[in-house]
Amino acid sequence: MIKKMQLTGRNDQIALFVGVLGAILLSSILGGCTKSNISDRKIDYIDLTRAVELYEKQQSKGDIALFIDTRKPERFAEGHIPGAKNMRTPDIDLRYGTDPALEKYKNLIIYGENPGQANTHAMAKRMIEAGYNGFAKRRVKVFLGGWREWEITGLDIEVDESADDGDE
Repeated sequence: MIKKMQLTGRNDQIALFVGVLGAILLSSILGGCTKSNISDRKIDYIDLTRAVELYEKQQSKGDIALFIDTRKPERFAEGHIPGAKNMRTPDIDLRYGTDPALEKYKNLIIYGENPGQANTHAMAKRMIEAGYNGFAKRRVKVFLGGWREWEITGLDIEVDESADDGDE
């Protein structure tokens, strides 16, 4: 009976060791996928006034600014800044560098639901890491007010037709 308890104790130690080792490996794998070496200090922030200026220039001249909405597709469909593109952090694949369709814009304005939305900052860091900001050309910017400030202010919004169909 004593040997059986010792054997069970030994098995418990082995199971604990394997569990801890698995947790360490899993956290390093997942941490490697989401970890960024980009500091918050490398992110440029803009307020509503600057966002509106860039939006108006984009409307008249084109290729000035692309607004990137990091919210879930369902929320994007309910309403977004006109001309905005819905993108999530995984859409920026670091293995392939920058996307020529995004490269043509002088400003890449990232916004989310509100100023505290973590995925907005994650997207900015990911885009900077992918190379959208150069040494002298800082195109990636975060619109701090986000969708809430834009909508509350009564500025132009765009709604996807599929989101409207449910209201009729």
